[in-house]
Amino acid sequence: MMSMTIQTKAWAVACMIAVVAGILGCAKSDGLNRVEVSGTVTFDGAPLETGSIALIPEEGTAGPSVGGPIQAGKFQLTAAEGPVAGKYKIMIRASRKTGRQIEAGEGADDPTAMVDEIEMFIPEKYNSKTELTAEIGPSTGPLAFDLKSEGGEGN
Repeated sequence: MMSMTIQTKAWAVACMIAVVAGILGCAKSDGLNRVEVSGTVTFDGAPLETGSIALIPEEGTAGPSVGGPIQAGKFQLTAAEGPVAGKYKIMIRASRKTGRQIEAGEGADDPTAMVDEIEMFIPEKYNSKTELTAEIGPSTGPLAFDLKSEGGEGN
């Protein structure tokens, strides 16, 4: 359980860095020909309540990784914060409460305090070992990712 807390904290720090970098990057144009991208994400047939999406350029795509939040199964990156045209690996992450309580652990004001246990529930084949890809261009319509829990067939 401790490794899940460390992994969750590491992911939260990485997301925070990406958000700060995105905000700083929006302050002035980076000269890249970015495009808007939007779409939907479902998990086992239902809209993904909250999560995050990241687009990581594949070899041959000259541009930075980009990403943003997923809310009520939808995401949107404006042209100012979106990707450049090209091929991307798609990483989708989401966490939820398990319904169990665990000790807060090291680093907390009260390490023995009981807190909600959080789990990353999207299978690795959609994030750290993603199998998802997309070709992004100026005329790309909304993307749709229909994710399945372990043992299911996915996009």
